[in-house]
Amino acid sequence: MDIVTEKNTKQYDTHAKEWQASMDSNLGHKYLEKPAMEQELPKDLTDKAVLCIGVGSGDELLEILKRHPCKVVGIDVSTKLLDIAKTKFPDVEFQKMEMTDLHFPDDSFDLIYSSLTFHYAKDWDLLLSEIRRVLKERGELLFSTHHPVYWGRPTPTGNKYTNARGITVTEHTAVLPADIEITYYNHINEDAIREAVEYAEFDIKHSFAPLVIDMPVNKISENDLVAYQKLKIKNQKMPLFFIVKAIKK
Repeated sequence: MDIVTEKNTKQYDTHAKEWQASMDSNLGHKYLEKPAMEQELPKDLTDKAVLCIGVGSGDELLEILKRHPCKVVGIDVSTKLLDIAKTKFPDVEFQKMEMTDLHFPDDSFDLIYSSLTFHYAKDWDLLLSEIRRVLKERGELLFSTHHPVYWGRPTPTGNKYTNARGITVTEHTAVLPADIEITYYNHINEDAIREAVEYAEFDIKHSFAPLVIDMPVNKISENDLVAYQKLKIKNQKMPLFFIVKAIKK
């Protein structure tokens, strides 16, 4: 585990309970990223094995389990978040593991799902090579990540990382809900993300910046309404997240 990953892990471990408590009030998840990811999930996962990368406290697992997979494995670097997930989903297998070093045999999973985790990896060639290895033939990858335009704005550290292929990402810091201070890596634009996925020999089926879902005013609490309207305008001006759905060639 490198220094940056250790730092991020410590932040999530220290603030795990606060992070979980913040999920209900995190409108970016509630009305933007989570609904878009749910829409892209296969409708039926019967007899399918699923790996959730960066599973955290397990917020996405309910929708996955509704689709009746035969096996679900969740991995994360935060022991404390995994402990929370275990209490909520005792039938799911959880392991502490880095996403660039997957301890699974080749061709283990039919679907790999990852919500807002890939931006913690500085070398997507390594990350996607590992993902491709453990996916079965024609297996599906569905992930969300920071949108490069918006997330290129928070504080740059001055550091950059260039991988063996010459692809450079910039290093930034930001503060998430629950006062979690993270360090992450940012691609220059959407095309750079697509290029990384295609270089890893995936066929991209859908890639897009999701919109905030339309909700009737009477369906949103008074406490959330102003923040919801601000989020909608903010995301229209500069999208927060980017989603990719792809198939292993």
